[in-house]
Amino acid sequence: MDIRKLEVFVAVAEEGGFTRAAERLRTAQSGVSTAIRALERELGATLLDRTTQHVELTEAGRALLPEALGILAAVEAARETVTQVGQGLRGRLRLGILYGLTPSGVREALATFRADLPGVEIWLTAPGPRGTLDHLDSLRDGALDLAVVLTQGPLPGFDQQVLATDEVVLACPADHRLAFSGRESVDLADLADEAFIEFPPGWGVRSAVDRAYVAAGLTRRTTVQMNDLATILDLVRLGLGLAFMPRSIIEQADDLRFLELGGQPPSYRIVIATVAGRPLGPVARHFLRIARSTLTPSTGAASRG
Repeated sequence: MDIRKLEVFVAVAEEGGFTRAAERLRTAQSGVSTAIRALERELGATLLDRTTQHVELTEAGRALLPEALGILAAVEAARETVTQVGQGLRGRLRLGILYGLTPSGVREALATFRADLPGVEIWLTAPGPRGTLDHLDSLRDGALDLAVVLTQGPLPGFDQQVLATDEVVLACPADHRLAFSGRESVDLADLADEAFIEFPPGWGVRSAVDRAYVAAGLTRRTTVQMNDLATILDLVRLGLGLAFMPRSIIEQADDLRFLELGGQPPSYRIVIATVAGRPLGPVARHFLRIARSTLTPSTGAASRG
């Protein structure tokens, strides 16, 4: 199969049209159309639904896209390896990070990586509104090489390098009734009348708490949803509600009161994820080697990042 045809197909799929794909590839639109028709003949399937307004992937096209991205990534990795032998690695590291929950050791690994490979660009990407789920989608699509994500267990289709584990605690304002109770911990059942400021579904802390509530057969009232840790803490200070937070951020908010959660506290793991079975390029492999050698799994290791 001609690699160029796959490059054209990916460009059309990502750009949503033949004209924009031609501009991106710096070629004639007729050349793009010819390449797509040739690829469809070769595969014996229609890959794109064409209308006067836009282009959409067919079911066969949607199935081909992640495979095409994987093939192109492998080809790029091979080219980089050959051209960079004896010249020092160059290229780009595309790493998905978290807002305030990226372990500080990741930044230290990036500093070592920069010292080793000063010619490499580092592109750091924060997750979208779906948190870990967005990062996993970007890994599947080939938009990221590696990603720091939160999980409570295995991630089917991904390999994981555990960076840290953390427990969930409850944050409340200093003038809240729980702050004056003298209690060090609180049960979920005691929070039935409270309003909560929460991370969106798909974020590791939220998923851990959701599971704890389901296991306890309880529900709660979420009145504010926000994907930024610092903003959530500010809203707690303003009295808009309580928030479930990682234990590791307690030192960053000593003006708030933090209570343990009774029973088995919700917890999660912070990991570096890669797509299982998909070869990494030499740049991403080098960073992963550094991460594995310098990051020791720990508890409560998350910090602002």
